[in-house]
Amino acid sequence: MINHVQERHTTSITTPSDTEIRIERVFDGPRELVWEAFTDPELMAEWLGPHGRTVTFETMDVRPGGSYRYTMPGPDGTEYAFFGEYREVQAPAVLESTFEFSGIECAVSVDRVELEELDGGHTRAVVTSTFASKEDRDGKLSSGMERGMNDGYEKLDAQLARRQGPS
Repeated sequence: MINHVQERHTTSITTPSDTEIRIERVFDGPRELVWEAFTDPELMAEWLGPHGRTVTFETMDVRPGGSYRYTMPGPDGTEYAFFGEYREVQAPAVLESTFEFSGIECAVSVDRVELEELDGGHTRAVVTSTFASKEDRDGKLSSGMERGMNDGYEKLDAQLARRQGPS
């Protein structure tokens, strides 16, 4: 069970069921800025993925039925594509999409981002990824996703600080 008093800059990863991964993190920034970081391809390309990797968005149409596709090189330089379709968009609170990854066999998941505005200009992001099976969920957990996510969230922290300017 996740403690509802979440420390900023600490990412909590839990498995609430056999088919889910839940990621929770509090960011220093108002919900609207965090929403923009998750829905603007230029902003998202700055923070998404591990340190030292460049993400290139080919498309990002943030609306129900819209799609996204981006590429990122792997450690050996091989280009991998990530893509999906937006299912639910409720600015600035809920963003739900499918997630697929080309290049290696990867299960499709449904990823739901919920942004909650907290006191003091902070935002709690809760990302729930739902898979068809426990094996698919466990495959994602063992894929190295945790490192890429933590690196990305560190870059998002820096981006939010930069966009808000000096305190």
